[in-house]
Amino acid sequence: MNVLTRGDFLKLAGAGAAGVAFLGACGGQGAGGLQTVKVGMSAFQDVSTLYVGDEKGFFEDEGIELEYLRTDWPGANELLTGKKVDIATSSDADIILQNAQGHATTLALPLYYFAGGGLMYSPDRFDWKTFEEIETETQGGRKEAIRQTLEQATGKKIGVSAGGGEYATFIGMLDYAGLSANDYQIIDLAQEELPPALISGSIDGMISGIPQRLAVLDEGYKTLIDQTALPSTIVHAGFGAQRKWVDENPELAANMQKVIFKTLTYIENNPNEGFPIISDKLQEAGTKMSTEDLKKIWNDMEFFLANKEEYKQEVVNPNGRFYWRDRFSATVKNLEETGEIQDLQVPLEKLNYGSKVVEDS
Repeated sequence: MNVLTRGDFLKLAGAGAAGVAFLGACGGQGAGGLQTVKVGMSAFQDVSTLYVGDEKGFFEDEGIELEYLRTDWPGANELLTGKKVDIATSSDADIILQNAQGHATTLALPLYYFAGGGLMYSPDRFDWKTFEEIETETQGGRKEAIRQTLEQATGKKIGVSAGGGEYATFIGMLDYAGLSANDYQIIDLAQEELPPALISGSIDGMISGIPQRLAVLDEGYKTLIDQTALPSTIVHAGFGAQRKWVDENPELAANMQKVIFKTLTYIENNPNEGFPIISDKLQEAGTKMSTEDLKKIWNDMEFFLANKEEYKQEVVNPNGRFYWRDRFSATVKNLEETGEIQDLQVPLEKLNYGSKVVEDS
């Protein structure tokens, strides 16, 4: 199993034929006639569900062999846009940014709906009231409660991985509340850099992935507000692919999604067997998350739809909790307003092949 850092990928990208030979062409036949799928994999608990399906033989049962290239989240997306992997851990915001740069990628294999991005702060440094406290006190409704909550942090240094799902979440909340990103000092940091920066006082708040959030919660930090306050900020994520790859391999993509649903059902019914696999794989990559941690966040901070019927009800249905068009259109709007992208002309349906892949699965 290859483990690549983002720096490793950038070196390979400029290494000429040797780098290309190392990574190889995507797809192809593996041992025993299995179809090989190259996966750009980052160390997060949600996407690591693939390891459970792999170890339980679910992918092999569908004639699929996975080859992992382990890296960080930005590195996985760079492998995808560089066409060095077939699929990679990605989110709606990543896909939108890639298409704005001319890459024909799509969210091909929907896996989870991330509501765990919380704006974390130190109660020892700031006497702020949380969203829950303000919502209880205010008579102005949810929008006013969100505004008052976020307004407390104006002028402060907020650490976030710019361009990712949590960044889009923060901008979406500000936009909804009628606040401006220009009133905050947004500091672009890698996910793993956020907890040390917050604990050292280099930043005043952070909005991050769940492992980082849990790490500072354990140190006594508090959540000012999280995505459950505004459902339209809940991130759609899973595995991105080149649209061409999905178009040329529709049956393979559908079978991959079928295994994802089977794996999620297995984990839901057998958490004491599924969660330890995820925890061990995270540990191998240097991320600490226990099975008890996983039980706390599963279908609470992030949500997993385990079958086609649930997906149709919650994602395809305009009244569903995670209606895809609302999320993608809001993310495009927010990224355009902040200058991250300009006048994206790609239809939303091309950004989210997940719906048709699920339908075929």
